[in-house]
Amino acid sequence: MAVQPEASLILFNGRIITVDGSDSVAEAIAVRGDRILALGSTPRIRSLAGPNSIQIDLQGKAVTPGLIDSHAHLPPFGSRELVWVKLQGIESKKEILELIKARAERTPEGEFINAWGVENDDLSFMDRHDLDNVTTRHPVLVVHTTGQWGFANSAALKLGGVDRATESPPGSRVEKGERDEPTGLLVHYPALYLVRRAIPPPTAEQMERAISHAAALYSQEGVTTVHDNFFMVTGMSSVESSRLYFDLAASGRLPLRLKIWPYLPTLPDTLDAVAELFSPGKPNPSSPFYGLGEMKRTDPAAFARVWGGLKIAIDGSGPTAGWSRNPNALMLHSPAVLRQMVDAIHQAGQQVSVHAVGNLAVETMLDVFEAAQKEYVRPDPRHRIEHALWPGDESIRRIRKLGIVISTHPQFIYAWGDRFGSGPKVSEFIPLRSFLDQQIPVALGADPPAFPIWQPQYALWQAVARVSKGGRRFSSNESISIGEALRLQTMGGAYAAFQENDLGSLEEGKLADMVVWDRDFLTIPTEDICNAKACTTIMGGKVVFSRQGTG
Repeated sequence: MAVQPEASLILFNGRIITVDGSDSVAEAIAVRGDRILALGSTPRIRSLAGPNSIQIDLQGKAVTPGLIDSHAHLPPFGSRELVWVKLQGIESKKEILELIKARAERTPEGEFINAWGVENDDLSFMDRHDLDNVTTRHPVLVVHTTGQWGFANSAALKLGGVDRATESPPGSRVEKGERDEPTGLLVHYPALYLVRRAIPPPTAEQMERAISHAAALYSQEGVTTVHDNFFMVTGMSSVESSRLYFDLAASGRLPLRLKIWPYLPTLPDTLDAVAELFSPGKPNPSSPFYGLGEMKRTDPAAFARVWGGLKIAIDGSGPTAGWSRNPNALMLHSPAVLRQMVDAIHQAGQQVSVHAVGNLAVETMLDVFEAAQKEYVRPDPRHRIEHALWPGDESIRRIRKLGIVISTHPQFIYAWGDRFGSGPKVSEFIPLRSFLDQQIPVALGADPPAFPIWQPQYALWQAVARVSKGGRRFSSNESISIGEALRLQTMGGAYAAFQENDLGSLEEGKLADMVVWDRDFLTIPTEDICNAKACTTIMGGKVVFSRQGTG
């Protein structure tokens, strides 16, 4: 007679929202080790208890799979919260400058000051003279909340070697004024990197502190997996910090699982990454990707746990996004260069994650993806488009045909919807219903530090409600149900990272990542969704967060 397996953890007397293929709801769940042993009625599941089993009476509380944030950037997110001057939510330039001045007054002379989160979309919102009036003793870089452009003072420009003779790097702009003097405005990553490359990289201690803090914030909100879609290996981070990030992500010391897509700013960087990580040639110790290559060679299992794919970008955001009707759209790469970058990644068997906000940017990427697959056929490459705020009907059909995953952010509607334009299709931004009706796989992410709110409850709420902070209502034709939204925040994220067999739903044999909530998403009023609190977050069968006073 077979011996009945003993559960290490049992949750009972609750509503276990499984998000399985049938959307079934159970009363109890049993875990053995780091995987789900069984689900069912309370009596049946409690019969799996042994003398060492931990049993938790849910007292009617709801449990969901651990939530998955499909788009975040943990090192700068943690730095925004702990180190940088945080500007999100501040409208006045005067108040922003006062905050930077206050930071300068307590910062040693010569030390770099990073400020993040300007939400005004006017590229002339400030200039180097504004910042010079605050301090000339510190290099200062003030970045727009999207991360797509920023403003440097004279000391930062000098440190980065930016002067009258500096030409704008491809896909970016170093703004010039009278007599060709830089105004301080740096548009897009390549221009920003002229200054950022002069910033000392974080120490190992600073890096780990920022990442751990961001991970803890997510864990407190029921997130058990995060996709980092923009980690700089070249241009901003040191070789040591990139290896440190991967090692920390693979170590099991964080209260969540991490998948990382390193960002590739140029075609040479792309070819270098592919050669160092996925080609059989001799390793190149001078490559920025050498440290990750060593991890892949010496500990392939750890590398596989953390590796997501490779990230590129095509357009900006706001006034520089690639909309077909935007004369100021600034593309980072030509279609020919994009094709070479995607071909190299695609043929290396890797997933491409691409930043594409506007409809023209999305159309361009679809052309490139289609050509890459036609030349080198791969089963289920599952390439991703990040953002895709309104691709247009024809592009939506092509997205389905090509099997592209969309990773997007309905919470943008709440925080920024009052500032969106008034075009005929604006009310249909982030068209989740259209995506789902076309059977397009969708994942949801918060995009911190670019977005001020990281709590996934806001994404779940806005996927249903579609209403801005100021009360502006966006088309209800693109609303989805809370059950559908929950699936996108769980199974959608798992599918986006090829993890659907292990994560995203509560089913026998899957990893035991789950969250106990103080209310049931499926039964509460829509306006209450954003107020839900995680009582307990469990990853791999172990409690990684417990809120005091929630029972």
